Amino acid sequence: MDILLVEDHRLVADAMQVMLKEISPSSTITACYSTQHALSIVDSGRRFNLVLTDLLMPGIDGLGLLIGLKNRDKSVPVVIISGSDDDNHVRSAIENGASGFIPKTLPAAEVIAGLKVIVDGGSFFPERFTTSSLSAQRTERKEPHTTSGASIKLGRKQATVLQLMADGNSNKQISQIIGITEATVKYHTSQLFKLLDVKNRTSCVREAQQRGLINNFDQQTAKP
Repeated sequence: MDILLVEDHRLVADAMQVMLKEISPSSTITACYSTQHALSIVDSGRRFNLVLTDLLMPGIDGLGLLIGLKNRDKSVPVVIISGSDDDNHVRSAIENGASGFIPKTLPAAEVIAGLKVIVDGGSFFPERFTTSSLSAQRTERKEPHTTSGASIKLGRKQATVLQLMADGNSNKQISQIIGITEATVKYHTSQLFKLLDVKNRTSCVREAQQRGLINNFDQQTAKP
């Protein structure tokens, strides 16, 4: 089994590799210390059976990697590992197709048990997220998006750019996540401004939240 591990703290990465070897001794583990590096490896053509990524990292975070793999049509199971199990983070992971969300606060034995479930084709999330709630949340956001009031429709790329903008990513980071040029990101951004009749990113995100086009979490708008 080929595993891609993305973790910016090398001590944690080393500990995770030990756990992964307990689950699958014959596995090949490729460790990356940034999302940008991980995406460059994926873009080189490398294939993986499992991806594990830290959530909060400098630059592009773990959700950015999850979205990046999704936009590259990679069907590999992705597990988010985080020092926090905040409901908003877990919900975002679920909505973007993660196979698991494992808090770092869990005992090692539970982490290993959760990873074994995922490797066997299952999913593993904090107990408060039941099977029924997972299904409901995965279908909550559909693409292309439409509003209940004005008939604004967003294509898949526009919707992704909009959500990544709301998540605080810069144009450069969005281009790296989706795998398109920065000029194309700027084009999509300008089209979003026209559609929502706004003049800047902050107003664009606020208007999109009010219209229900993106998650209404506590997010910050990144610089262009």
